[in-house]
Amino acid sequence: MDPMDRKIDSATRRRRQLRRLTLTLAVAGLALILIVLVTGWLRPAVRRDRVRTAHVERGEVTATLDASGLVVPEFEHVLAAPLATRIATILKTPGSEVAAGEPIVLLADQDARREVARLEEQISLKENARLQTNLELARTRDDLTMRKEIKALELKTFQFEVARNQELFELGLIHQDEVRLSESDVERATIELRHLENLLTNAEQDLAARLEGLALEISILAKDRDRAAERLERTAVASDRPGIVTWVVTSEGAAVAEGDQVARVADLSAYRVDATLSDVLARRLTVGLPATVRSGDTRLSGWVQKVLPTVQDGIVTFQVALDAADHPVLRPNLRVDVHAVTDRRSQTLCLQRGPLLNVEGRDVVFVVRGDRAVRTPISVGLSNFELYEIVAGLVAGDEVIISDMSDFRNVKEVQLR
Repeated sequence: MDPMDRKIDSATRRRRQLRRLTLTLAVAGLALILIVLVTGWLRPAVRRDRVRTAHVERGEVTATLDASGLVVPEFEHVLAAPLATRIATILKTPGSEVAAGEPIVLLADQDARREVARLEEQISLKENARLQTNLELARTRDDLTMRKEIKALELKTFQFEVARNQELFELGLIHQDEVRLSESDVERATIELRHLENLLTNAEQDLAARLEGLALEISILAKDRDRAAERLERTAVASDRPGIVTWVVTSEGAAVAEGDQVARVADLSAYRVDATLSDVLARRLTVGLPATVRSGDTRLSGWVQKVLPTVQDGIVTFQVALDAADHPVLRPNLRVDVHAVTDRRSQTLCLQRGPLLNVEGRDVVFVVRGDRAVRTPISVGLSNFELYEIVAGLVAGDEVIISDMSDFRNVKEVQLR
């Protein structure tokens, strides 16, 4: 018998069979482990510490119009040139603090001074004319009064002659024509005396009217003089309240027309917010609506104070007055978020705002159920920048994932690890 064909003993065969069995069991176990791992890998899952959740609670939800806003001083005083002139000296630059009455810009004042001097001269001339008219009135009154008194004496003389001639006529000493002649002298003197009285009255009225006209002209010139003096005083352009210079003309020697802006001063003790909104939403915006202004974590309450009537490039501007207009966080040109409240509901289910998924035309969220997150359709009512009103689909106490779950929009359940 060939040595190579020797019969294998039973112990060796058992060892070989045991080795094959062990190898088979190991391969089967490895396959089972691979199946379990692959199954775990294929099942949708997310780490619990990678998602944010919030609980459904009862509370108040508001509907808001969301706009962007800019903080501006509540009071900004525009300073204008009081007359056509040029810039003489710029005393303050933007950002400078000024006290009430402190000059910011000096304007050339030569023309204003000449105008004040011219009006002063005209007033002096009119005052002199009034003095001369008063003197003329006094002379006329004295002259006519004297003539009237002389004529009154003549009248008395004629009246005495009439009485005497009447007695002589009764005694037959004179002719009746002499009586009639003396009576004519009385009538003539009476008429002349009445004429002098009328002349005196008319002269006084005429001169009084001239004096009244001169007084009116003087009054008008005085007012013009006062306005010119005020313009002269305002050539030293100053604010009537303390604040910060926000803008000022840049070129000394530049010409300015009457009414041109030369500086602006803001009162930084109080602010408002100028907000902008699409004109599509503007129909829901009305004066008096409550509003919330947000800057970072700071929230300030206020109300819609004014809606500007003009629409520019599809944008409507409105002003928000703040309850705390002097809050420390406020500063000029600070960008803020503005939320005007258009509706409000109390004691309703609400959920902290987060990205919603839309599946088959319905809003859905993932609700935590133990170690699973179950996709759940919901109905949303009012909403604002931080809350949703839950109309249907959730109950108070439900824990909802409020972080982005768009990667699982087509999955009904997600494993939480």
